[in-house]
Amino acid sequence: MKLLALRCPTCAQPLKPQNPEVVVLRCGNCETAVAINDTGLDTVALQFAASAVEPDTIDAWLPLWLFNGRVNITSRQTQGRNKQAQQDSEQLWGYPRRLYVPAWDMPTEAACQLGGDMVQRQPQFQRTTQPQNFPFIEAVTTQEDALKLLEFVVFNVEAARKDWLKNLQFTIEATTPQLWAIPAQQAGSGWRLQPVTK
Repeated sequence: MKLLALRCPTCAQPLKPQNPEVVVLRCGNCETAVAINDTGLDTVALQFAASAVEPDTIDAWLPLWLFNGRVNITSRQTQGRNKQAQQDSEQLWGYPRRLYVPAWDMPTEAACQLGGDMVQRQPQFQRTTQPQNFPFIEAVTTQEDALKLLEFVVFNVEAARKDWLKNLQFTIEATTPQLWAIPAQQAGSGWRLQPVTK
C-alpha cells in the first residue's frame, strides 16, 4: 500500500476530494486540475467549453473525455431487414468523428446513453478562459476506463436501431483524449447540460 500526500503539485495546498473514486479534481486554491493515479499526482490540461447561456444559469462544470477517432464495424448481424437502419449505421461510422465519454459520477447506462447521443449530434466545443468561482465536479473515470466505455457507447447506439441487432463486432481507433469541462445546471439529483458556443 502506498500513502499519497494529497497536495497540489502547483501550490502545495491540501486537496480535498469529495468522492473517494476521484481521478481528477481542481485545487481549491490555485484552481489547477490535478490527476490522481497509481504513481502520484500530476497536473492535467483541462479545457473549459464556452457557454451559450448566461452564467447565472450554470451551477457547475462537468468533466468529459473527448476522443478523436474512428469506429470500424467489421460485422453487424440483425434479425430484421431494415435497410435504412443498416445505411444509417454505415453513414454514422463511415468517417472519423468525435467520441464522448462523461467522466462524472453517474450510472454506466446513463453515461453510455449520453455518450451515444453526443456521438450522433457531434457537438463542438469552443475553448474559453477558466471561469472563476464555479464548482468543477470531480472526474471519476480514467482515460483508460473511458476508452473501454466507448465500446458500450457504440453498442448502445447500434442496439437502439430498429432492426433487431443480434451480433456486432467492431474496433475503435482513438487518439489520447482531451479532458473538457462543460457547463451544466442542477436537475433534481442529476445534471442538465447547458448549450455551448459552437
